[in-house]
Amino acid sequence: MRCLALANEARQRGWECTFVLRDPENDIVKLITSFDHRVNKLVSLDYDENIFSNMTAHSDWLPVSQSQDANETADIIHILKPTWIIVDHYSLDVTWLEIVKNSNAKILVIDDIGDRDLICDLLLNQNLGASAEKYEGKVPINCNFLFGPTFALLRSEFRDWRERSLSGRLDRNIENILITMGGSDAKNYTLFALKEITKSKYAKNCRFTVILGLSYPHSKALNEFIGSSGLNISVLSKVKNMAEIMSNSDLCIGAAGSTSWERCCLGQPTITFSIANNQVEIAEQLSKKNIAIYSNKSKLLEDFDQFFGSSGKELQRVLITNSRLICDGFGAPRVIKELEKKF
Repeated sequence: MRCLALANEARQRGWECTFVLRDPENDIVKLITSFDHRVNKLVSLDYDENIFSNMTAHSDWLPVSQSQDANETADIIHILKPTWIIVDHYSLDVTWLEIVKNSNAKILVIDDIGDRDLICDLLLNQNLGASAEKYEGKVPINCNFLFGPTFALLRSEFRDWRERSLSGRLDRNIENILITMGGSDAKNYTLFALKEITKSKYAKNCRFTVILGLSYPHSKALNEFIGSSGLNISVLSKVKNMAEIMSNSDLCIGAAGSTSWERCCLGQPTITFSIANNQVEIAEQLSKKNIAIYSNKSKLLEDFDQFFGSSGKELQRVLITNSRLICDGFGAPRVIKELEKKF
């Protein structure tokens, strides 16, 4: 989604954008093309004997070797002759980048882990606490950096809804709860969160909206629970008005991924989980700066109930005030301006 946000902003400024995706789901392709971007598909058909060479920590996210993927991508680059190549994939490192950099294009890498060697002209890490030290010795000495949620790649709808979301938020009671874990939610944190909240005496007075990712695999178990829960629960997927839904929610229970910056932009109080390794640092930083409550399976009920206790209003005020200062929704335009400087 962050690449789509950047592409949408680029298109507004007259750029043409092409996505190169390996084995993409049809829903993803439809979403991208609905914004008038092109998609080139790479298909994994043949076994690649080199797949286990040049392994990275996230190599299992790529079904072929880096060299095969890079060479197939390079063929497309040769035809398109782009000005910029934007890379957002944890499985790709210097092995892949060495092959594609032979074009005249400059390279922007989007990363938030700092666990591998990279070749790029510009590196974007939109997370709190990002610093050059994380990439020392891993990028060229002339690489430029864009750090922090100031450059968070949010879709324009979030800055469009920011003022409406912030207006009156400090005066709200906690009644509308949003649960969104993003992606596939393989470990089913969505269902866990609902089951825990059912134990709260405050749950019966709340309305719950659950947003599922395109690849959520636990729909049967979720629907069975909802049918017997007695709670007021709505389930949505393929939503096109995420900013509006967030703006109308009083509290979010969600994963500490890129959606964290969407919630900050809208000043939304949040109980957050790290459901993947790359989310741990984000969750820790959000907690350290009193922007969100960093929860886990053993304390979610306690964290939820505190919003209804004697200190609940003060907790809301702190989270709303701190989060709204972190991100204003204009990160994508700022990044495009940085790319334009280097033409």
